[in-house]
Amino acid sequence: MLSINRWVALGLLAFSSGYGYLAFTYRILPFERFLAMKPNTLPIGLAVAGMICSIALLLMPEGQDSASGEEKTVLGSDHKYLESPGDYEWGKGVALLVLAVVYALSLRQAGFLLSTSMFLIIGGIMLGERKYWILVPVSCFASFLVWYLVDEVLTIFMRPLPMIFYQ
Repeated sequence: MLSINRWVALGLLAFSSGYGYLAFTYRILPFERFLAMKPNTLPIGLAVAGMICSIALLLMPEGQDSASGEEKTVLGSDHKYLESPGDYEWGKGVALLVLAVVYALSLRQAGFLLSTSMFLIIGGIMLGERKYWILVPVSCFASFLVWYLVDEVLTIFMRPLPMIFYQ
């Protein structure tokens, strides 16, 4: 029987293979052919990294319990969650999903920079981060960096500011 780590690795390998195939067969426009960073460069890199990590997980030998000699199928810290799913923090999970939906709906109205920064800040607070002097600048910098890479490097336009500035 495969352990949970191997099942996750198989799922990641299947997802990464499909994602890589779709990214590789993506038709680029004629003027994009000679760009240094094509729209499918990063997805292909992510797919290759996912495949390498999943193959490494599949090929790594599993540890054995020293007392019984049986293979460990679940890490010790994960074992308690599998025994009692009632101990999960379901409220936080649902709240994060709702936050993701609100983020997706606010992208066009609030702009990428504001909505992404707020998503990261509120999500960090919901997950228990209390060092606001670190959380706020890191979230804003990460939002700006992603916007810069997508807009300027990949030349895919994203509205950085709220919609009222474009009317």
